Amino acid sequence: MTSLFENLGSYGNAPALVDLGSGESISHARLRDELRVHEPADSGKPVILSGAPEVGAALRLLAVLASGRLVVPTSLKLPAAEVRRRGAQIAGPGAALPMQAGTILFTSGSSGRPKAVFHNLCAHEANARAAAERIPLGVGCGWLLNLPMHHVSGLAVLVRCLLSGATVVFPDRSRPLAEALGHPAVTHVSVVAVQLQRLLEGGGRFPQLQAVLGGGGPFSSALVDRALGAGVPLHLTYGMTETASQIATTERLESMPERVHAGHPLSGTDVRLSDRGEIFVKSPGMAQMILETTEWHSPIDADGWFGTGDIGAFASSGGLCITGRMDRMLVSGGENIHPEAIECLLAEVPGVRRAAVVAIDHSEFGQRPVAFIDGAVEEGVLRDHLGGRLERFAIPDRFFPWPDEIVADAAKIDYPALTAIAQFLSTGGRQEST
Repeated sequence: MTSLFENLGSYGNAPALVDLGSGESISHARLRDELRVHEPADSGKPVILSGAPEVGAALRLLAVLASGRLVVPTSLKLPAAEVRRRGAQIAGPGAALPMQAGTILFTSGSSGRPKAVFHNLCAHEANARAAAERIPLGVGCGWLLNLPMHHVSGLAVLVRCLLSGATVVFPDRSRPLAEALGHPAVTHVSVVAVQLQRLLEGGGRFPQLQAVLGGGGPFSSALVDRALGAGVPLHLTYGMTETASQIATTERLESMPERVHAGHPLSGTDVRLSDRGEIFVKSPGMAQMILETTEWHSPIDADGWFGTGDIGAFASSGGLCITGRMDRMLVSGGENIHPEAIECLLAEVPGVRRAAVVAIDHSEFGQRPVAFIDGAVEEGVLRDHLGGRLERFAIPDRFFPWPDEIVADAAKIDYPALTAIAQFLSTGGRQEST
């Protein structure tokens, strides 16, 4: 049994799991006994589980890990046929996976088909310990688990809290996030940019919060500045499924940085940039194997480095800046354009709740950017704002209202779907531009 479960008894009656909806609370000491009760009987296969962030789902997931087995968390929203396909995918190809405590997580697939990523439990623990050095966590702290446990960021909260003696706080999913953040049990929370923006727009004040961890995509300088002005104890982070969550994280931001960055690498993690600016990582939280097509393979090269596919640079402070994805970069008339940079600038415009930029085919330039805007803002205002900050070739050709079929508040945007919509609209679709 790994230290994740060995430590439970040492935290005694300190709460381990608390559900704000039902009022249920399970101490660290009781949790260890509960895991024995929930331990699965069949120990020969990976266990596929789905469930919303709640105490029962967490117990089932932890019981599988405590029994020394692989757990495959999946989304409740996935069709049953897709769950079966994923089960067949991980069981069939290549070398057999070692039967040990660990996880198989599927990436979001925002840039293509989801990949299956295998970590042993030790990798999750290593990342949790390093993360706790950057953002202290212990008995008396409560991290709101408002992220799905089939995402690495949600699973990381679970591991991080149980290792440190802190409390995993499950929200009442029928109530707004702001209400949960006002609960005295909540001292820490993870948010994506759109969630933080909504909280600031709502005018909420949460004086008991010790840390707000922002990740899952770019944060504009305007959003960071507004959060700091409101007294938000903000940390920014950069991480991946393949590294068991965080790669780099800031200390608490006390003032607006010269350039928004994701902080320095966590303890034990090394980061370098290739000649093309791609971020390469060595990490104790690195996945053991990845399944992209039909074979499991190691994600690292002969020297132990993992190519993230992200493009970055280092700020003068040494913090890691994420400038875009290599697979999202578009080339228009020979010029490289990073959609993420345009999105951050658009997010600064008053009235823009969210922006997404994708590439469409163009007969003369090869590709051109177009933008989707969630918010009632005139196109001229958007163009004027970008015109003072970007080269003309990087300004989107068209601005479309956010499509109904794409959830604007989702943590991850379905860029392939947006690209298909943009291509349709630009070749005769009827939706009106912003």
